[in-house]
Amino acid sequence: MRTALLVLLLGALAVLPYLPGLPGEFVYDDHRLIVDNEGLRRPFDARRAFLRDYYAADVDRMGLGYYRPVALLSNEVDWRRSAGSPLAFHLTNLGLHAACTVLVYTVARLLVGGSLWPAGLAAALFALNPAHAESVAFISGRVDPLATLFGLAALAAHLRGRRGVHAWPWRAAAGAAWLLALLSKEMAVTVPLVALLIDLGRGERRGWIASYAPYAAATALYLPLRLAALGTLATPAPEWVQTAWWRPPVVVGSYLAWTVWPPPGLHLEPEPVTGALAWGAAALALSSGLLALFLWRRGARVPAALLLALPLTLLPVAQLRPLETALSERFLYLPTAVAALAAAAVLPAGKARVGIVAAAALLGAGYLAVLVPRARLWRDEAALWTAHTRAEPRAVKGWLNLGRARVADGDPAGAQQAYAQARALAPDLPIEGEMAVFGGGPLDQRIAGVRATLSRTPEDGSLWANLGFLLLEAKEAPEARDAFRRSVAVTPARARGWLGLALAELQLGALGEADAAAARAAALDPTLGLAQALRVECALRAGQPCEALRRAEGLTLADPDESAALERLLAVARKECP
Repeated sequence: MRTALLVLLLGALAVLPYLPGLPGEFVYDDHRLIVDNEGLRRPFDARRAFLRDYYAADVDRMGLGYYRPVALLSNEVDWRRSAGSPLAFHLTNLGLHAACTVLVYTVARLLVGGSLWPAGLAAALFALNPAHAESVAFISGRVDPLATLFGLAALAAHLRGRRGVHAWPWRAAAGAAWLLALLSKEMAVTVPLVALLIDLGRGERRGWIASYAPYAAATALYLPLRLAALGTLATPAPEWVQTAWWRPPVVVGSYLAWTVWPPPGLHLEPEPVTGALAWGAAALALSSGLLALFLWRRGARVPAALLLALPLTLLPVAQLRPLETALSERFLYLPTAVAALAAAAVLPAGKARVGIVAAAALLGAGYLAVLVPRARLWRDEAALWTAHTRAEPRAVKGWLNLGRARVADGDPAGAQQAYAQARALAPDLPIEGEMAVFGGGPLDQRIAGVRATLSRTPEDGSLWANLGFLLLEAKEAPEARDAFRRSVAVTPARARGWLGLALAELQLGALGEADAAAARAAALDPTLGLAQALRVECALRAGQPCEALRRAEGLTLADPDESAALERLLAVARKECP
């Protein structure tokens, strides 16, 4: 009974701090991975998740070398059960965080046994850690809770398999769970090494081949899948990112500090510290290894093993090889779970000590004071990037995203200011096209800006479509048609380019071509009502009023002007259809 109540309390602690920010909206990478992912609007096909790069989606072939089919499938499920509402995605993230918190408690209990309170206290601090805001409140941050969920499940099954009673089912479960963790995010690669350190700390001397064979089997399944989807096993290093010999210890030391106390404020993808702080971070990375060695020699081998495992889980993001993102708190989700296990192993068994509980309560209160405002920021695009530009005023990414948020809010003046700041920081950045499309200004200047950018990035299908719509606005239908043809040639799976091509062909009187393009747009995105309406107009202009009425069955348009135009077409069709 006490265990059940404690589990419920831990789940509540994991969820409650994030509720004030609900329902929230799609932000940052959510737009590419969810909102603009036209594959989500097609009939479900699991092969899409297993045969493509995580960031390639269905819009274009651009990818970053990440293979995360479980995360893609989770987006598919949430999209279909919610009709694209962000609330369902946020609730899934909260459920994942609560489940991870309970699993931290479960694994800690398997490690330390005895009374409930060491494992419960460590899991409670994991639930409230402000470093998790990015992984939980940011929808696309779910890859880390997913990988941690299955990674912790693998550790729990591994520990049970080591007990020798019904060992093989548990060992097989550990391998399967680790495979799912790998298919969620690459950082889970370190989980078997964490299990190995725990086994060494616990003095396990038998059953090594049987215990680790399932991990080898999982590897044999994972690598061919990754190779088939990406064409490579390694994530390619960005050419523009440079590293130095001193960077890894500084990065690892920074992460170790944040597992205990992340800085206040948003703290989104900060630059690595320099000067004396860099030396301090490197010293912390070194001292963690020395402390583990000291504990090992004193006989506290399980805490020592977990303390060694903590920086080990950070190696995939330690800048040993160049990564696009130098630092990010979302990378801390799995390491903080290991840190919580280490804390549970260090805390004394027996009755809870008042001083320790009081100190943990103060730390938890401090966590809450940082976590709740952070979580709310991740639910509002404009607030998120406003906070980011204040914290990192020289980060171009923040100003660009703030400009896009201002456009979405209908604030062209604010968008122009944000884009101007981005251009001032990076004069050579090819953003003239984006500034022209979204930043306002005379139409001819906006068209010229898009053309200037396309001269440097001619394979940008989205930008060709933007140019086409601007040319339509300028009543230059032939040039708009050419632009849309370039768009669909580069990104044939993007419905927006086909929709624009249909509009241009219709203006030029090419009814057959317009109908074919609109039909392609509607097939790619069945929710695109305007494409269906264009097919209605094509049929009516072609002298097929009854076909026009058939195509309009069940069609509704959200835009009042488009809806009124459709009604006028249908009124004519009803008169002419015998």
